[in-house]
Amino acid sequence: MMSKLIIILLSSQAEFTVSSKLNLMYLPLPKQKDCFEAIDNVREDIAIFDNQSNKWFLKDGTQFIGGFCE
Repeated sequence: MMSKLIIILLSSQAEFTVSSKLNLMYLPLPKQKDCFEAIDNVREDIAIFDNQSNKWFLKDGTQFIGGFCE
């Protein structure tokens, strides 16, 4: 059973490439939520969508890439 939610973030100065160093944020996965719903909820809580670049950003400029559960 999955119990951890891992959020993937990219530094504000970095360009997203295959070799980009990504920052991982580990959170407990709420028992009542599936993985995709939990990722969406975290993204909505911590990031703002930028229509011009079509990307999600945190207030400090860090880019929200996505997430997964384990």
